[in-house]
Amino acid sequence: MSVPNRPIANHHPYSLETLLVPLLRRPKVAHFVKWSVYSLLLVNFGVYITDDWQVYQASLSSDAPLDAIFETFADTIDMGAWIGLVILLELETYILPEEAFEGWTDIILKLFRGVCYVLICYAAYGFTTSALESYDLTPIPEVTNLCDIANEGRYLQINIVDYEDITADNCDTLSPDVEFFQIGENVSLIGKSALPHVQNMGWIDISNAFVWILVALLIELEVALQSADIFDSRTLSRVRSIKTVFYGVLFVNAGIWAATGYPIYAWDAMLWIVGFWAIELNLAEWEEERLHELDATST
Repeated sequence: MSVPNRPIANHHPYSLETLLVPLLRRPKVAHFVKWSVYSLLLVNFGVYITDDWQVYQASLSSDAPLDAIFETFADTIDMGAWIGLVILLELETYILPEEAFEGWTDIILKLFRGVCYVLICYAAYGFTTSALESYDLTPIPEVTNLCDIANEGRYLQINIVDYEDITADNCDTLSPDVEFFQIGENVSLIGKSALPHVQNMGWIDISNAFVWILVALLIELEVALQSADIFDSRTLSRVRSIKTVFYGVLFVNAGIWAATGYPIYAWDAMLWIVGFWAIELNLAEWEEERLHELDATST
C-alpha cells in the first residue's frame, strides 16, 4: 500500500474518507487491521452457523416448511453472501489489476456478485418476514404455568436468540408470565412479557439489513465512478456523504444491540463496519494512485 508522499486528495470534511486516508501513510497498520478483521469475520461466520442451528432445533418441528427453515438460517445465508461480496470487492479494489476484469474472468465475477446480491436480498426478506411473523400469534390458553408442560421437549423463547428447554428443574424460574403464545410456524412458546422486546428487535434487524444493502450499492456506484476517473463530481461527493450517514445508522444499531443484551450482535456489527472500511480504504488508495497518475500525465 505504498502511496507517493504528496498531498492527500480533497475529501468532504464530514465523509468517511477524511478519517481513513491518514492510514495510507501507515500501510503496515492498514494491512494488519484489514486482514485481522477479515479473519474475525470468518470466525463469526462459524458462530452464526452454530447459533442458527440451535435456533432451528429449538423452534421448528422436523416437518417444518422449507421457507420457515430458510428464515431461521437467514443470518447464516446473509453472512455467507456478505463475505462473498467482501471478497469480490477486495479483488476489484485492491488485489486484481484492471486488465483482469475482461473476458470469462469478468463474467464469472459478475455472476458471483449477482448470486451474492440475490442471497443478501433473500436474507433481508427473511429478516422482514421473521419480524412480521412475530405479530402472527397463536394464544396457548391451556398453558398458564410452564410446569404443566415440563419435560415434554418444549422450548421457551427468552429473547431473539435464546431458547430454554422447559424442564421440571427450571419451569418455576423461566418466566413469571401466565399468558403464552406461539409465533407463526414455531413450536416453541413465548411469554407475554418477552413478546414486545422480540417484536421491537425485529425492526432493528430489518433496518440493519436494508441499510447495509444501500451501503453496498453506494460502494458499487463509487467503484464505477472511480473506474471512469470521475473524482471531483458532485455525484461522488453526495455518494460519500450519504454513505457516512448510513454508517452512522449502523453504529446506532450496534449500540442498541449492546444496550439490550446482545454483545455478539454489537461485536459483529462493528466488525462488519470496520471490514467495509477496509474496502473504503482500498478506494481511497485507488483514488490517490490514479490522481497521481493523471497529474503525471498532464505535466
